[in-house]
Amino acid sequence: MSVPRDGAARDDARVWDRHWAALSERSSIFGRIASLVRTGLLSRAVRAFAEEHFPRDGIFVEAGCGTAESSSRIDRAGRSLVAMDISRLAVRAARRVPVFRGILQGDLFRLPFRDGSVAGLWNLGVMEHFPKEEGRALLREFARVLRPGGVALLFWPPEFGASRLLLAPIEALRSRPGAPFHFFPDEVNRLRSRVHAAAMLEGTGLEPAALSFGPRDLFIHLVVAARKPG
Repeated sequence: MSVPRDGAARDDARVWDRHWAALSERSSIFGRIASLVRTGLLSRAVRAFAEEHFPRDGIFVEAGCGTAESSSRIDRAGRSLVAMDISRLAVRAARRVPVFRGILQGDLFRLPFRDGSVAGLWNLGVMEHFPKEEGRALLREFARVLRPGGVALLFWPPEFGASRLLLAPIEALRSRPGAPFHFFPDEVNRLRSRVHAAAMLEGTGLEPAALSFGPRDLFIHLVVAARKPG
């Protein structure tokens, strides 16, 4: 099942440009804290999971890179690392991260890679922003470009993660009737369980290889390693 994208990509770009613009403002305490978390904590977790699941050579794509700070410690070795995001401001920030060979702006639902040409994909805090069918369409696109045996590493925030336990009460306090406050654009598909994660992969061309929820990233994400069979 395909998901219509006419106009949706432009809407997504505007939403995320606003988000990154707000976080980059000098007055954004949350933006500065989030940057420190990405560079000091998440970058180490990304490196560890990449070493565990990715081969040492090939093309690897951060599909929804944001500022790409969380990927700054990946060992390039023989890997060609490419960052891609729909937001112009995110792409501009990602250019400051030196591990990447290429930086692209574009729609993740239309990845500019040939079928079976990518050794691995990863992202953090991306999948929860898409409703079920859109999320499954995105996973099918990941499966299309991955080579047989290739892995998608999805750092997918769950309902029970540490960031939700911290941020949800603050969001509730800052919300007003008819004007809810959120730190991030709508998170409509946070994972509810490991079973939910496996169900999202069904019929997408990817199968669960490993699921991790633990101290590497201080319980912020349920890390889903999904492999293309072959």
